[in-house]
Amino acid sequence: MSNMFIYSVTHFRLVFEFITVILASFQSYLWGISLHFRQRLFSLSTTPSRRFHRASPLLMKVHATILTAPTSDTPGTAIIVHFDDKRYIFGRIAEGSQRAFVERRVRLAKVQDIFLTGRTEWATTGGLLDENMVTLHGGRNLFQTIAATKSFLFRGQLKMNIEEIKETNSQNDVFKDNNVTVRTLHISPTNGGLKLDTRKRSADEMGIDGHQQSVEVVQHMFATQNKLNNSYELEDVDPHVTRESTEGKRNRTSSDEGRYPSTPASRQYKNKAKAQHPSCLRKALPSLVALSYIMTIHDHWGKFLPKVAKELGVEPGPKFGLLSNGHPVVTRSGGIVHPHEVMEPTIAGTGIAVCDLPEADYIAKFVSHPEWSDTQVVQKKIGCFFWILGFGIAHDPRLIKFMKRFPGSKHIIASADVSTDCFSFGGAAKFATRLNHLDPVFFPQLHSGSMALKPVAEHALRAEPGLVFHIKPEWALERQPLGEVFDATHKVSAVESGSDFLSIVNETRESLVQLPPKLEEFPGSDVEVCTLGTGSSVPSRYRNVSSTLVTIPDNCSILLDCGEGTIGQMKRVFGPDQYYNRLVDIRVLYISHLHADHHLGSISFLKEQQHLLDANRLKSQPTFVVAPNSFWTWLTDYSLLEDFGINRLVFVSNEHLRNSSTDNFKPTPGYNLLIQNIKLKNWVTAPALHCQSAFTTALTFQSGFKLAYSGDTRPTSAFVSIGNGATLLIHEATFDDHLIAEAVAKKHSTIGEAIRTGQDMCANKIALVHFSQRYPKTPNLRTDAAADIIYGFDYMRFKVGEINRFHRLIKALAEVYKGDEKM
Repeated sequence: MSNMFIYSVTHFRLVFEFITVILASFQSYLWGISLHFRQRLFSLSTTPSRRFHRASPLLMKVHATILTAPTSDTPGTAIIVHFDDKRYIFGRIAEGSQRAFVERRVRLAKVQDIFLTGRTEWATTGGLLDENMVTLHGGRNLFQTIAATKSFLFRGQLKMNIEEIKETNSQNDVFKDNNVTVRTLHISPTNGGLKLDTRKRSADEMGIDGHQQSVEVVQHMFATQNKLNNSYELEDVDPHVTRESTEGKRNRTSSDEGRYPSTPASRQYKNKAKAQHPSCLRKALPSLVALSYIMTIHDHWGKFLPKVAKELGVEPGPKFGLLSNGHPVVTRSGGIVHPHEVMEPTIAGTGIAVCDLPEADYIAKFVSHPEWSDTQVVQKKIGCFFWILGFGIAHDPRLIKFMKRFPGSKHIIASADVSTDCFSFGGAAKFATRLNHLDPVFFPQLHSGSMALKPVAEHALRAEPGLVFHIKPEWALERQPLGEVFDATHKVSAVESGSDFLSIVNETRESLVQLPPKLEEFPGSDVEVCTLGTGSSVPSRYRNVSSTLVTIPDNCSILLDCGEGTIGQMKRVFGPDQYYNRLVDIRVLYISHLHADHHLGSISFLKEQQHLLDANRLKSQPTFVVAPNSFWTWLTDYSLLEDFGINRLVFVSNEHLRNSSTDNFKPTPGYNLLIQNIKLKNWVTAPALHCQSAFTTALTFQSGFKLAYSGDTRPTSAFVSIGNGATLLIHEATFDDHLIAEAVAKKHSTIGEAIRTGQDMCANKIALVHFSQRYPKTPNLRTDAAADIIYGFDYMRFKVGEINRFHRLIKALAEVYKGDEKM
C-alpha cells in the first residue's frame, strides 16, 4: 500500500510537471507569434525599423554620476543613477540644484524616484519645491516639510508622491522595482542632538495627530482641481487692489472687501480649506535620524548556452526563449530540461552606498551598523561608497579605518572642507568675467577657490561634478565633462568674445578714464545696491531669481526679496573677507509676495545669519521680517522642524503697513522698534496687481533717502502715490514693450511701463530688475534711455549717485553677450 501511494504521488508530480512545461511552451509559442507580427508591423511603419527584444543583462549599462558637489553655488551633493529606462537621484537636493541641472544639461525626464539623504532639513530639501511627477523618499518630517509650504505651494497640476520612510531597521525597509533594491540605513547621533522651540501651537487644541494632519494637508495641496481657480477664494490677485481700467477689466476697490459671490466652487474650497489647511501645523519633534542608502541592481541570469541546449535535445526556437526566461521545457524524446542546465551561473547584482553623516556624532553608529559586519560580502556587493559628510569630519580616524576595511571599493568624499569652491554655473561666471573686464566699478570680480581647505585622504577621491562610477557591466571610474567648466583664472580673449568685443571694451574704458562720470551728491547718493538675482520665475544659466541688497552707510542693509541661492550669490560677490560682515549687517528681510522665486532663499539666509550672530555673541540683535502674513505663517510652521532663530525675529506685516500713512494708523511695538533701529521716518505698503498678498512698498529714512520697490506688479496708481518723490525706484521689468499683452495676462510690467512709473512718481533714479528668462542674457537695452536709468545684472554693485555711469556702457554691453556659447 505504501509503495502504491509513493508511486501515485510520483506519477502525479511527473504529470503535473509535464503539463506545466506544455503550457509554458504554448505561452512561448504565442509570444513568438506576437513578436513576429510586431516586428512586421514596425517594418511596415514610416519610422525607422527596429527589432523588439529584451534587454540583455550582459549588454545593460548602469552608472552613477555626481551632478553637484559642495560649492557656494550648490551646497548639496546629488548623484544620479542611470538605467536605460529610468533614473534615480540620491543625496541632498539643496538650493541651486535645479539651476545646476540646467547648467549641466542634465535630462531629468526619466527621474521617477528621489532618495533624500541625511536629516530632513532645509540643507536637504531646499531645492525640491519645483519637482514634478516624482516620488520623494525621505525621513521623518518630510510630509510636514511639504505641508509647511501650504501658504504658497498650492497647485492642482503639481504631481508629487511622498514616501516618508519610518525610522526602523527592519528587513522590510526596502524599495524595489524592476531595476534596483534600495535599503535604508537609519543612523542616529550618539549624543542627543538638536533642540527646537517648544512653544504651544493653536493646532494642539485640535486633537489631531500631527503626522496625519501633515499627510492630509499635502494630499489636499496636490489634489486640488484647477476648476476651483475660477472662484474668488482662489483668485490669484489680491482682492483689495484696484485694477486699472485700461486693461479692460472691472475695477474693484477696497470697498469691495468681503463682497465675494458665493459659488459652489468657492464654498467647496472654503470648507476644505478649514479642514485641510489649518492656520498652524502641530509642533513636531526634530528629525535627528540621518538616512543613508545601499542601492544594488537585481541578480541576473547567466548567459544562455545554446550549444549545451542542443546537446540535451532542445530544438532552437521558442523553447530557447522559455529556458532563457527561467522555464523548463520538454524535448521530443520526452525528457525535461531545466534552465540551470543550459545557463551560466547567476550574475550577482552589485551597487553603491550613499552615506550621509551630517556631524561627527553619527559616525559611531554608522561604522558599527550590522550591514557592514561581513566584510567579504560587502566588498563583493558595494563597488563605490559616496560619502556626503558634514564639515570637519572627513579625516575622522573612525571613518578612515572603515574605508580601509573595503580597499576594493572606491570612496568618493563630498564635504565643504575637502571640496573646491569652483564655479558651478560656468555660463554665468563667464559673462560676469566679461562684464568685469568692461567695468570693474559696476561688475566686481567674482570669488572662487581652486584649493580645498583640507586635502582628501589618500585612499579616497574628491567628489566632482561629472565623476562617474560604472556599476555594470563592470566596476570602473571615469571623469566626463558635465556642462560648461569655467576656470577662475580665465582671461577674456577676442576669439571667444567676438572680433569687436575687445576694441569696443577698450574704447569704453578709455572714455571712462578720460572723462569720468560725475558722482552726483544728494541724500542717499552713497547708498549701495547689489542686484544679486535679476531673473524671474526660475533660476536660469545666466540669471538667478529675485534678490536685491540695499546698503545704507552708517545704518544697515536691507534684503529686498530672497530667492533661492541668494546666499551663494553673496559669497561670489563679496568673498570670504566681506561676506560674513555683510550678512550680519542685514537688519531687514523684506518679502514682496509669496511666489517661490522671491523667498525660497530665506531659510538659508536666516539660519546662516543666526549662526554668525551666535558666533559673535550678538544673539540679542533682532532681524526684522517685513512680509505678508502668509509668509510669517510659513516661517512659523517651518520653525517646528528646524531651528533658524525665529525667536530673534521681529515680524511686521505688509498688511499692517498699508495704513501706516493714514491718521488712524496704530503702530505695533514691532513697527516702533523697526523705525528706531534703522532710522526710518516711515514705511508704507500698497497692494500690487499680481497675486494674493502681493505688495509694493516705499520707505523713507531720516537722512532723506527714499526707496520704492515694486516687487512683481502691473502699474498701479497706489504705488505711484506711496513712492512719490523716491530717490531710487527698483522696479520689475519682466517683458519688452512689444509683449504688453503677455505682461497684462501674467500681471507683470514691461520695461517701458516700469520707466513710466518712475517718471509718474518723480523718482530721481530707476533700477530695472526681474527680467523674463526668455531673455537669458540681457533684455533689449534701450540706447535712448535717460542717464538716470540702470538695468540690473546678477552680481552687479553700484551706488545710487553713480547710476549715470551706466549710460556710457550700453554700447559695449551689447557686445559682451555676443560670441560663441562654448569656451
